[in-house]
Amino acid sequence: MKKYLFALCVLLPVAPPTLAQAQNAIYAPLPGWVVPISEIPQASPDSHYYDQQFLIVDRQVNLVTPTPVEYKRYTSKVTAIEGVESASQISIDFDPSYQSVNVHRLELVRDGKVMDRKATAQIDRFKREVDLDSLLYNGDETLHIVLDDVKIGDIIDFSYTISGYNPVFGDHREWYIKTGWASTVALVNARILAPTDSTISVTNLDGKGLGDFRQTRDNGVTTFTYSERDGLYDFDEPEQPRWFNPYPYLHVSSFRDWKDVVDWALPLYQVNPDDDEVKALASDIRQTYPEDIQKQAIAAIHFVQNNIRYLGIENGIGSHQPRPPAQIVSQGYGDCKDKALLLSSLLGALGIEAYPALVDTSWREHLPSQPAAPYSFNHVIVAMDYEGSRWWIDATRTHQGNRLDTIAQSELGYALVIQPESTNLTAMTPPKVPVTQDIEQRYVINHANAQSYLTVKTVYRGLEAERWRRYLESKPLKELSEEYANYYAGFFGGLDFLRPLTVDDDMESNEVTLNEAYVIGDLWSKEDDTYKFVISGDIVDDYLIKPDLIRRKTPFRLGREGAIRQNIKLSLPESWDIEQSDNKVSNPFFEFSSSLKTVDGPGDVLFNKTYVEADYYYRAKTNHVEAKDLRDYMRQIDNAWESVDYEFTYRP
Repeated sequence: MKKYLFALCVLLPVAPPTLAQAQNAIYAPLPGWVVPISEIPQASPDSHYYDQQFLIVDRQVNLVTPTPVEYKRYTSKVTAIEGVESASQISIDFDPSYQSVNVHRLELVRDGKVMDRKATAQIDRFKREVDLDSLLYNGDETLHIVLDDVKIGDIIDFSYTISGYNPVFGDHREWYIKTGWASTVALVNARILAPTDSTISVTNLDGKGLGDFRQTRDNGVTTFTYSERDGLYDFDEPEQPRWFNPYPYLHVSSFRDWKDVVDWALPLYQVNPDDDEVKALASDIRQTYPEDIQKQAIAAIHFVQNNIRYLGIENGIGSHQPRPPAQIVSQGYGDCKDKALLLSSLLGALGIEAYPALVDTSWREHLPSQPAAPYSFNHVIVAMDYEGSRWWIDATRTHQGNRLDTIAQSELGYALVIQPESTNLTAMTPPKVPVTQDIEQRYVINHANAQSYLTVKTVYRGLEAERWRRYLESKPLKELSEEYANYYAGFFGGLDFLRPLTVDDDMESNEVTLNEAYVIGDLWSKEDDTYKFVISGDIVDDYLIKPDLIRRKTPFRLGREGAIRQNIKLSLPESWDIEQSDNKVSNPFFEFSSSLKTVDGPGDVLFNKTYVEADYYYRAKTNHVEAKDLRDYMRQIDNAWESVDYEFTYRP
């Protein structure tokens, strides 16, 4: 599914027109329906800005005409050398399969004098692939305009319209208009025209915009306006949750509720178990597993995940409409919606009910608070009904296990299942794996004049196993072995392999196990006449994180799915006085425990040895910490850190 999040883009040149041709093609008078701002406002003396002062951001949308048109005007004053570079280059992005661009104003204001730059501006046109690294080709293009002779103190003032709307939405409309930024804007203006008899509504989402928002009706046209002077919404901070968006938006939509979205999506996502290609695949799967419907389901899932590579061609209606299953099988690739429709059709051909389901990888459990509209989603998975339970299958994953009860299901909070009876979001409640990473470290410890030994067994389960399975497929085992050995060499001197690293992969239980074994030549550190050795819940400790930015206004991102357990067993070379401990830290943010105790040895053959076991456990209870709770959270982290390390000492 096409994402509407801007990222680093790859610019691919297309055959450029000449300068004169480009100018003639794009320049046009201001449309009569636009209400222009007559004067450029002055920036407030206490405005917050970087290399530019933003004076006007004006967006007007005409939804009365059969072809929607959006007008944009941006005006800024250059205040630094960096601003000369950024302000003098204008990029206008559009999809040429259904959109066209006209530039109306291209001016530079210097010392009160207005200079038209249409005749001298350099114009280029590029393909803009924002998600190329994610194997998504969206077909967008960029009209790139470079202004000449720009200096500090100049005001850049340009406006344009983009006409056209993605035909995949039919008569429906949806727009997001941002009205606040982390820099002060002297004047933000928005104006939306809609037929009064339409279902189009405009909302100031969550009331975040602090400007003047109004609605009027006249001659069959409803006009929504928003105006704000010297608005500042400074919420840019690191380590925020992906779902957190504190900036104000106007949401324009003709969708009234989630059922409207389902009704729009149903014609696009027609599950087709009777497709010839799909029936042929189902027949092959049945012949391979004639008596086992669960194995048939797994085979269908594996086929779509592993045999249909991920690649999205998402221009035009391809942004939201999947290709037919036969086409995806034939070409051997597709994006999330293509693969979801193919898998739903293939499961249907096997007699298993399955439907595409719209989800969002950022909003997750916060999805119900978002507008009931298509742009609230950025991904498509499969809702499969089997033996009275619903399974959430992501057809874009790979390397999943061989049993339905052990494969990792999608945990994305809520989904909108595309089936006729759907009227609302469905909560996704797949079974959780209690511990996704289980580490057992065994030390055979000798005195400083002899070698010691360490073995490590790490078990990854569920989603972690599938991630490691995929990672190990392209990672040479020798290279991974060196990485692991270098990690422990950072703690101990003279470390070398006792045995090569091995990997065991149990596809049935969906577990991947890594086995390490080392000989340690210099385990003890010496201080004066005392030898010291420290054990640490180092793996669990990686989860006890504090934010880089402590004085913050916004939530801190925290937590990951599953829990981690680390067990350390030691055999010490003589009788040792052990101060046993048992520590627990439980709070609204996480659960942590650590313990140290003596245990029985492996038998009565070895004398004068002490056997010790340390246990660590961590599980996040939430995925974020509110700014007001951060000090409490950090105190809890400090409490946990107090019992992460245990020190052993002896004197010869």
